[in-house]
Amino acid sequence: MLSQLHQVLLGCGFHYTAAQQLPVDTPLSTHDKSSGFYVKNYESSAGPFTIALSFRGDPHIELPWACVLSYPDQYRGRLIPHLNLGWFLCYVQQMEADWDSNDLSSTYQAVDTQIQNTLDKAVSSTDEQAAADAEALEGEFAAYWLPNKTIYLLSDPEARDNLLCQMAIRKSAASSEIEPDVVEWIAFHANQSSDCQRWIEQRDLALIDEISFLTHHVRVTPSSLVGAEWPPKNFKALLNWLSDVDSGARSRVLECLARNPVKRHVLLLDVFQQDIVGLYVDINLKATSLSTYSKRSSHQKGKRRPVKLKTLAASLSSGRAVETFQRLGVIRADKQSILSRNRKRPEIGDLSSKRIALIGCGTTGGNLASLLLRAGAGCGAAHFHLFDDDTFNPHNFSRHPLSTSDFGHCKSIALANALNSSTHIACNVTGQGRNFTITPETMEQYDIIIDATGRPPVARRLAAVVRELKTDQLPVLIHGFNDGNGRASKVFIDNGQSCYGCLLSEPAFYKNESDIRFGDIDQHAERHVSCGSTYTPYDAAVSVITAGLMQEAALNCLEDQFPWTYSEHMLDGSRSRRPRSILSQPNCEICYGQRRTNV
Repeated sequence: MLSQLHQVLLGCGFHYTAAQQLPVDTPLSTHDKSSGFYVKNYESSAGPFTIALSFRGDPHIELPWACVLSYPDQYRGRLIPHLNLGWFLCYVQQMEADWDSNDLSSTYQAVDTQIQNTLDKAVSSTDEQAAADAEALEGEFAAYWLPNKTIYLLSDPEARDNLLCQMAIRKSAASSEIEPDVVEWIAFHANQSSDCQRWIEQRDLALIDEISFLTHHVRVTPSSLVGAEWPPKNFKALLNWLSDVDSGARSRVLECLARNPVKRHVLLLDVFQQDIVGLYVDINLKATSLSTYSKRSSHQKGKRRPVKLKTLAASLSSGRAVETFQRLGVIRADKQSILSRNRKRPEIGDLSSKRIALIGCGTTGGNLASLLLRAGAGCGAAHFHLFDDDTFNPHNFSRHPLSTSDFGHCKSIALANALNSSTHIACNVTGQGRNFTITPETMEQYDIIIDATGRPPVARRLAAVVRELKTDQLPVLIHGFNDGNGRASKVFIDNGQSCYGCLLSEPAFYKNESDIRFGDIDQHAERHVSCGSTYTPYDAAVSVITAGLMQEAALNCLEDQFPWTYSEHMLDGSRSRRPRSILSQPNCEICYGQRRTNV
């Protein structure tokens, strides 16, 4: 340990303690094999807390863990904000924090102060109204659950379809004796079994058995969270907690079990303003009255026996009623959760509802395809079609996301295969293995057509043919290309108001259809041209930037209005023009040199 840091911590009231001098029952002894720790007693209105700092990396850039060695008896086994796992004090969001990493003295004085403030907040929150619970525990509640296992939730639990759960294991471990630690739990809607199958294939899993068991989603709106005995150690404790904080949720749990009197159940408790926590119960049907609720009443033909919740709760709380009780940590892997971060505003949705054609699967199109998939393209009922008849060869590798195993294969088909194998939510991505047919009949099959060929003849033809369609059938055209031999990334959106020809006719931008900023450059001399092949030497950064701008353009199709129709990024050090909307140009031959056949 740095001598300077040692002196700073001593000055803050810490003392160095060897690991063997710590209490043997502290979790720190199990989770941290360090030889020693810095320990300090902090006073609070509820009593003293003993905190140990554990250093795991460079103290200049990594703040220490704060571990609770002891705390007031009234908090033992109870849910306290910021006291994670019962021993880990969450005093800082380290990945979001900023500090002067070259000034250890001020940094660790601030750490000392922050620990005291966090303890004071934790203590005060136990005495305040329940309204403060959500804020105090936000983002922490699920961690306090201390799960024994993890379950992946592949479907949106809010939907009213039945949820099922299956258990799988890595194929590499399937031949040996199954260890509980390697079992993967998977929950999904009954009508989305194909998602589960893709998940199993992509993660190289094998089902332990084909039998699935019921999974129930229950909303919990607790009147209070802080101070509860936590986490529940058995099913009786869980029912008691629900009875205290949300009796309606307790009733719903009991009704779910009564309606489905089977042995194995997974319960997903969706706690308001917190997260979802899960549990697995294995019920001894002979020791409970569950099976009697499914029988028809003799004096009321056709009706089931009414559920007496108090009696059922008492039955399920007995020592023999639940043979297995396991807390489950829930990891959401449904489409909405996976795609939610890749958009400016969640309420605008994603691209899964848009029929999309990507024309060109070279460097720009190859990078763009993955970005579009992660924005939802091909992840729903609407198709995502990739068009390109070119073959992927070794000389393409340095600027393309495909791999060595794809050499000799059609780019569009190989790229579609890569996308489909990258996530279980990709269900409608197809590589066409041919070039796009530019006809009105083909274009009207799409909502968004993306031109990533970088070829002006293709862009002009798309702009002309799309104007043969009726106004209410017009797809949005997105053109992306690298200009100036890699000096600029440019993206243009044709939403029917102006076209690619209007961009080239804009006098502030172009002269003789060439960017006026590149007028003094002999671009042809920079290109390596041979029979049937042209190569322009520039790095892949420009194509990656172009792909990023094109994804932004595609996401803008979800908005009520387009914030821009033209955007660029200059890579030669010159100033990029701000995004703007291009007006229709009277000298554009596409817009004004021909008439639409239908209006």
